[in-house]
Amino acid sequence: MRALRFRLALWGWRSLSGLIFRVLINLWPYRRNMVLVNMSRCFPTRSDKEIRQMVTAYFRHLADLIVEPFMISRMPHGGLGWLVHYENTQLIDKLLQEKKRIVLMASHYGSWEYLLSLPLQTNCEVLAAYTPVSNKWLNAWLLKLRGRFGAVMVPKSEWYRKAIGWDKGSPAIFVTIADQRPPESGKYYLNFMNRKTFVQSGAARIAIQGDCAVVYLDVSQRKRNTYHFRFRLITEKPRELGEAGIMEHYYKALENTIERQPELWLWSHNRWKFHSLKGQKPVSALKL
Repeated sequence: MRALRFRLALWGWRSLSGLIFRVLINLWPYRRNMVLVNMSRCFPTRSDKEIRQMVTAYFRHLADLIVEPFMISRMPHGGLGWLVHYENTQLIDKLLQEKKRIVLMASHYGSWEYLLSLPLQTNCEVLAAYTPVSNKWLNAWLLKLRGRFGAVMVPKSEWYRKAIGWDKGSPAIFVTIADQRPPESGKYYLNFMNRKTFVQSGAARIAIQGDCAVVYLDVSQRKRNTYHFRFRLITEKPRELGEAGIMEHYYKALENTIERQPELWLWSHNRWKFHSLKGQKPVSALKL
């Protein structure tokens, strides 16, 4: 009976997602030109037909992405096992047993809201940054949703201080969406997806100053609305690898992830807003 209720609920959410997809494709072409340009430039060897297919697949994913936070907000903890699968959790267990704090470098890939179920997989604190919204009701609802499984939500303005000031004797996981577009000042760039891309290295700085292990979150989707999170070690010695090394490893890993299933990345995000590289420095110029 429980499995039947789950399948019926999933059918309802997928039907709603299908309606949203039709709106996005036929009535409201949300940032369609941006998606098309981004994909065309990042995959220059793909044919026009392949790019159009990727754009369509992306909007199907975007419709699911809109629905999924509401879907998991009504999902019992036990039901998450049908939708979220964690792989190589022994890496996290090993690092925590060694009393290491972990900077988990995630991305705008798949459904990052699912990752907030991570506290169910570990006994340590899991912290994630968030940007408060102006609407108090909506902000309270989002905090309740994102903290439902035990994640500690930290306002973005307090994130760096909170992470750096964390007790070194208390293991914790700091979840960072590391492919954020940086502010207009103080930018560095590297080559990512066939384009010079500005990056911000806050996650790497936290890892170095806090001597945290750095772990990359590799994401895949084997069935619709179902995500597999695999943990991959970047380094246990962030000071030896340095900011530049950490960011280069992260973006190379992310590039490989995107190549595998391109439609799951957030292509409607204005990632390459800044085009001029005049006066900017390559990521290799990052200093400790």
